[in-house]
Amino acid sequence: MKKNRTVFFGVLLCILIIVFLMIHFNFIKPINQTIIEVRNMKIEDVDLNNVKNGTYSGDYNYGAFYCAVEVTVLNHKISDIKIVKNEDTKYAKKAEGVILKVIEKQKVNVDTVSGATTTSKALLKATENALRKGLE
Repeated sequence: MKKNRTVFFGVLLCILIIVFLMIHFNFIKPINQTIIEVRNMKIEDVDLNNVKNGTYSGDYNYGAFYCAVEVTVLNHKISDIKIVKNEDTKYAKKAEGVILKVIEKQKVNVDTVSGATTTSKALLKATENALRKGLE
């Protein structure tokens, strides 16, 4: 009886380990890899002297996350950035502070918001993508 119980728990433990490894390699590891790639993504400045007046839409997505912005340029200056779509999490809301930095510095390649690096990078890339649509 004790031997059957030991075999049962041994098999159960093996199954749990296999399930854990499947979850890790199929879900957790790819998500972590994507986050690392986004955090290391290069944000390229766009020469505002070449951007026509107008409002331009840009977006960026990674994994299940999607963000979208509308950037208004007037006289070769970023006059407004509206966040059209962002996640409703503490970190996503915190990352929205990066938009004020872009308007203040008049460039896309600004420091990210500490504690919300990945979402900040996504919003910056969406802004860069929008500005590229206005290049003359």
